[in-house]
Amino acid sequence: MEPLAVVTRNHYIESLHHGYVCIVNSRGNIVYSLGDYTTRIFFRSSAKPIQAIPLLQSGAADALGFSKKEIAVACSSHSGEKIHQKTVEDILKRIGLAEGNLHCGTMNPYSEAELKRLLANGESPSVFHCSCSGKHTAMLSLAIFRGYSVDDYEKPSNPVQQEILKTVAYFTDVEAESISIGTDGCGAPIFLLPIYNIALAYAKLSQYTQDKNNPYHYSCKTIFDSMTQHPEMVAGENEFCTELMRATGGKLIGKVGCEAVYCLGIKKDGLGICIKIADGNERAVYPVVIQILRDIGILEKSELANLENWNNIILNNNLNEETGRIMPCFDIKSSKKTQINIGERIKN
Repeated sequence: MEPLAVVTRNHYIESLHHGYVCIVNSRGNIVYSLGDYTTRIFFRSSAKPIQAIPLLQSGAADALGFSKKEIAVACSSHSGEKIHQKTVEDILKRIGLAEGNLHCGTMNPYSEAELKRLLANGESPSVFHCSCSGKHTAMLSLAIFRGYSVDDYEKPSNPVQQEILKTVAYFTDVEAESISIGTDGCGAPIFLLPIYNIALAYAKLSQYTQDKNNPYHYSCKTIFDSMTQHPEMVAGENEFCTELMRATGGKLIGKVGCEAVYCLGIKKDGLGICIKIADGNERAVYPVVIQILRDIGILEKSELANLENWNNIILNNNLNEETGRIMPCFDIKSSKKTQINIGERIKN
């Protein structure tokens, strides 16, 4: 592990977040790494764009009339806004299923406005508020198209999950039999993989969008285009994934996962990036993402300016006074490692 971000208070380091970074090209070459890139982590929701590939590769998305907006919500950890709820519900109706067929569970929506609305009206959240309902609806759609059981579509033994596992294995270059399976927060299988191989999956996805001879070209390009053209469906208003893809105009896809995982696919040069904050605190992820994109020359000045609030996050107290920042503490362009300690005064 290496120090990636600091939390300051009145110009002193109060907390320190360690983690891992791996940047890989589609040929499997490591462009840059911090920490042991063979460390295995759960892919979590950053896997969703890869998990959605069988929906397209099988022909199900075309046969069932999926729009790009609907494909984007299949890749999403959405915030439960009305647009997300309606999009998921519309897909279910179209494939002849209903709310009760979704096995993702319920949760309070990430959207503060929608949560306030629920509380004000005395309503409980539904499965449509669950951030993974788009992914689950895509899995159900594949089950309907293939004629598989929808009663246990989320179980590892279901053929839907076996198709997804084979796809994850192909894109990560890991044998399916050697991938350890966990249970995600929404009940679906999730995959324990080396950070390097997760980054490779995003590198391949990005490269295949441009390689018309690759059998996955259509699926990868459609997913990439759907996410970048409808970033509001991937997360929601005022959410990092949405704002990042809006600001960068089709250059990249970005997808957060629980426990502070973040993955990026960069169209230029077909790069894949995997970031993991070791303590699982998501607050440190976003400054790290911006720092990496700045250091490798992906962000232009105007794009960086639009994302500055995520790069150097201001912390306020109860009186709305600025007391500190969350900020990156590494520079991938520098070969020097700086010793960082809690209690030190920051230099900038």
